Amino acid sequence: MTKRSKTPVAFLGTGLMGLPMAKRLLAMDYPVLAYNRTQEKSESLKTFGARIAQSPLEAIRDADCVVLMLADIRAIREVLLSEETRSQLSGRTVIQMGTIGPSESRQVEQEVKAAGGEYFEAPVLGSIPQAREGSLILMVGASSKQFQDWSELLKCFGPHPVLIGPVGKAATLKLALNQLIASLTASFALSLGMVQREEIPVETFMQILR
Repeated sequence: MTKRSKTPVAFLGTGLMGLPMAKRLLAMDYPVLAYNRTQEKSESLKTFGARIAQSPLEAIRDADCVVLMLADIRAIREVLLSEETRSQLSGRTVIQMGTIGPSESRQVEQEVKAAGGEYFEAPVLGSIPQAREGSLILMVGASSKQFQDWSELLKCFGPHPVLIGPVGKAATLKLALNQLIASLTASFALSLGMVQREEIPVETFMQILR
C-alpha cells in the first residue's frame, strides 16, 4: 500500500510520547497532520514529512482518523470536543491512546458518536524508547470490527495489540497496571533503602534479584 492510499491521520498531542508515535506512523507511510497546543513540539515532524496544523480543526478536517495522545480529559475536551471541532467528527474514527479513566472514555465515546463519528480506546504501556521502536503494549477497548479494521495502524505502535473488550475496559486495565507498577516501584525503593542502610553492596542485591 502506498503512502497516498493510506488513511490520513490527524495526530493530536505530540509531546514526549506523541512525538515518537507520530514518527512511527510517518515511517510506515501514513500521511500525518500533526497538532500540538505548544506548536514548537510538533515542528520537528516536518522533517519526517508531516504537515503541521495550526489548529485542531485544520488537522481533523483533512483526516479520516484522529489519534489522541493528550494529557487528560480536559485537554481532550479542549482539543477534540470544542464547539468548533465537534462538527468535524462526522464520518471520522477517533482513537484515544492517552491515559484517562473508564467513565471519561465512555463519555467521550458518547459525544463522538453523537457528532456522527466512531470512537475506541487504545491506551499504551511503555515509555519513549518503546514508542520510538514501535514496541509499545497496546490494550484496545473497541468492537471486534473496529479492532480488525484498525489493526494495521495500531501495529505501527506495537506488534501485538490486544482487544480487551468494549470501551472502558482497556482504560481500566491501563490504570490497574499503572497502579501495580507504582506499587512495585515504591516497594523496590524501600527494599533498596534497607540494603543500603546495612551497607550491603547494591550489586549483590541486584544479582540475587535477577
